[in-house]
Parts: sequence; structure tokens; C-alpha cells
Amino acid sequence: MKRNKWKKIGLASLCILMTLALLAGCSSQSTETEKSKTLTLATSGELTTLYPLNMDPQNNSVTKLVYETLVTYDHGEIKPLLAESWDFNPEGTELTLHLKKGVQFHDGTDFDAEAVKKNLEFYHSNPNHRALKAVANLKEAEVIDDYTLTLHYDDPYFAYLNDLCYPEVLVMVSPKVIEEGNFQTMKAVVGTGPYTHAEYKAGEYTRFEKNKNYWGEKPYYDEVIAKYIHEASSRLQALKNGEVDMLYGNVLLSYDDYQQAISMKNIAGEISDINSETRNLAVNAGSKMLSDIKVREAIAYAIDKQAISDGLTYGYEEIADTLFDSSIPYTNAEMHVVRNFEQSKAEKLLEEAGWKRNSKTGIREKNGAPLKLIFTYDSGEVLNKSIATVIKSQLAEVGIDMETVGQDMYTWWKEGMAGNYDLTIWCTEQPYTAPHNFFTPMLDSSCHVPAIAALEDGDEFTSRIKEFSTTDDQKRVAEIFDYLLNYSNDKILNIPLTYIKDMVVYDTNKISDYEFTSTPMFFDINNLTEK
Repeated sequence: MKRNKWKKIGLASLCILMTLALLAGCSSQSTETEKSKTLTLATSGELTTLYPLNMDPQNNSVTKLVYETLVTYDHGEIKPLLAESWDFNPEGTELTLHLKKGVQFHDGTDFDAEAVKKNLEFYHSNPNHRALKAVANLKEAEVIDDYTLTLHYDDPYFAYLNDLCYPEVLVMVSPKVIEEGNFQTMKAVVGTGPYTHAEYKAGEYTRFEKNKNYWGEKPYYDEVIAKYIHEASSRLQALKNGEVDMLYGNVLLSYDDYQQAISMKNIAGEISDINSETRNLAVNAGSKMLSDIKVREAIAYAIDKQAISDGLTYGYEEIADTLFDSSIPYTNAEMHVVRNFEQSKAEKLLEEAGWKRNSKTGIREKNGAPLKLIFTYDSGEVLNKSIATVIKSQLAEVGIDMETVGQDMYTWWKEGMAGNYDLTIWCTEQPYTAPHNFFTPMLDSSCHVPAIAALEDGDEFTSRIKEFSTTDDQKRVAEIFDYLLNYSNDKILNIPLTYIKDMVVYDTNKISDYEFTSTPMFFDINNLTEK
């Protein structure tokens, strides 16, 4: 009996040991699983501007992790997000929003009508948001009940809802982080999105944790780490070595980077098929060198867009004859003239304008002064420097000298507003903001302001912009944009180059696919398929 008893005890002990070993193995596997549920992506700069007050393109890969808007744009339609439904009064001057219930900000504050009211009134007071008529025109935000509020306006506007789609600007933040009158920073990064802003380590990374109280579908990854890697070559090396899982967006990736990445083992990539933005040159008609329209027109004929597309984008980006892709509403205006690459025509126009080549330098001169232009660009966007270099070479072919100047985003915008440029890269934006939010800033917050002020009929142009900002008459809106697009083209205020594509490259050991949204500039983790 004793022997059998000890035998039973021995078997029981063995079972316990085996169970413990199995549990230990499961624990080890669980730990490995936890580690595998971290997504690491790269950014080229620190995410110190991750507030809806700073339109920093560095934020594009993470902004939708933490922030959400009232409504969202999806392939030409405005769809619900934090607002479940909405309706306008017959005059178009009252927009009533019916909000989603059961949503909380990351700090535990309830998302309700009072929170939305505080957000919209704060954005209304921000002078930098004057182009966004949904908040700039706001007369009153009236709380009807806990989850209903009505926005009152003096005038109707066809794009109020479009403005409320802005995923890096008009997002909802906790009322507790808003500081009245402070339009530079907030107390913290606190939204309603699927991830919380968990940790910032200066010079290294920003970490986001899964929002356990998220109202929507829970994301797969437990955390997302945005790692700062300034140099493009270093980012590619980090992807190759498995230090990062993904590089996202044309702000971070050139097409050379993309080609190099997809040639690596276990790295795949996707390029969006949506022509979401336009690479565009703004031309300063108010500058001394470009006040003559013949010189501006010569520049338009001297630029070989196909060479830019083939040489810098491997032909992925289609050349742009018009300022917006034809799929975008109100942009189907027939242009009075389309200027294709024609060097001889450019040279003829320069001759007619009185600019003669100096046989020794090859640069054109007039009254002893050389034809030299200043070309500025935002150095934070990876392809801008290459575009500037190519255009400098192309203009040299017709006798125009050009100095290229890369600037940080704020300097570039400030200098543009002051008219301290001849040419600058000033791209259009996403489909839901076009064309209204390209033209509206021309009244007071765009590099076009000094150019338009120099034109004799500039007042008529700006009056049309003001008119479309106060109407929801679809037919009249279409007529106004027809005029604005042709005026811009006729006066050569803009020279569209190519239609921008967005791209992503990723480690196939961690990620199996990514599907771009209809606003491909912004990374959406819900469209990523994990391995």
C-alpha cells in the first residue's frame, strides 16, 4: 500500500512538474506574443508638434492613432465618425450634429456636446484656422442636450462638413488639455482614438499604447512606437535589420527609397492609386523678376514635367496639366490653354520680354542685370530638394539662373507669406479639402497673397473666393471654381507638375498587406493586415 501510495504521489508530482513546465512554456510563448504585437515605424523627426494646432507632415503617420474627427471622408462621401448623423436647416445656416454616445477621451473625460462646443469655439478663436469656414464662420455652438448641438452660421457654405473631416486639424481633444489663447501647444496629447500617447523619449521615440476603453473595434497591436531616424539611408537600414517594421508616406520616402526597399529580402511595398494631391509650383507675380507675364509663361513652357515624373518618381506620378485631378468635385473646368514642355517657345517669350543671353555666362540679362530667381521649398519633405534641383537645371537650359533654398516648414511658410520667393513648392491638399481650401487661404494665409495683390484684376479674383465661402448653391460654386482655375492658369500663378502618390514599405515577417484609404496621406492602422 505504501509503495502504491508513494507511486501515486510520485506520479502526481510528475504531473505537477509537467504542468508547471507547460505553463512556463505558455508564459514564454505569451511573452513572445506580447512582443510581436508591437508595431514600430520610423519618422524623420521628433513628434513634438503632435497637436491639432500644427500641420506638421511628420505627424501624418500617427495622428489617426490618437485623434478622431466628427465626420470622415471616404471615397467622395462624408461619413459618420464621432457624429452619428447630422442635418442642415433649409437655409443651410444651421448644422445640427447628433453625437455618438459612450465615448471617452483618453483622460476619462466624457465626449459630449459640451466637449465638442469647447473644441469648436477654441478652433474658432485660432487665427490660423481662418481658412476653415466650419469654425471660422461659427457664430454660436448651441448645446441642445448631452449628445446634440447645433452650429449656427450667418451664411451657408457648401463645404462645412468637408472642413470637419480634417484629420490633423479639426479633431476632438479633451477639454482639459485646451488652454485658451494658446495656439502653439496643449497640455497633453489627448484624443478619443484607438491609442493613447504613452511616452515621449527625447531624441529617440514616441510610444503609443492601445486604448483599452476605445469605443470602436480594438486594434491588433498593443503598442505602436514611432522611432526617430533622421537620415533616409539609416531608415532603410533600420527596415532591413528589423529595427522598424514600416516606413509610411511620401514625406518620408522618395521613389528611390521605395525601389531600394522593395529590392530587400522580406520587404514589400504598396503605392496608392489615388491622385490625392498635386505637386505644384506657386509663381510670385509680385516679384521683380516675374512681374512680366511673358517670363512666368516662359517658365511654364521650360519645365519638362515628364522628365520629373520619369526621373524622380519612376513614372508612378502622372504629369499634371491641371491643378487638380479631374475626380475631385468642382475641378472639371476646361482650361483656356494647356502649356506643355516647349523649350523654343520659352526662349522666344524671354526674348520678347527683353531678356538676352550673355554669351559668356549663358544667363539672360536685361539692363545689365541677370535673370536670377529664388526657389524655396520645405526641406522636411523628402522629394522637394530633388525637384528643385531638376527645375534649376531645366531653367538653365533657357538661360534662367536659379538659387534653391531649403527651409524648415515654419520659415518656408513665413517667407512665402512675406513674398520672399520667386518660385516655391506649394502643393494642393487631400480631396476633401480641394479645391476650396487651396483657394481660401489666398485671401490672407497663402504665399499667393503677395502675387495676387500685384495683379491689376486681383480684386475680382479674391471677390470670387469670398463669394464661394458664403454659398451652398452647387451650380454657382461650380461656376466660381471654373473662373478661379482658369484665372490661376491664365496668369500663371501656379504650375502643376505631377499628381502625388503615397507609398508604404513594410517587413513581411510582421505585415502582410496595407490598403490605402481615400486620404492616403494619413496612415490608418485599421487598414494594415498583420502577419
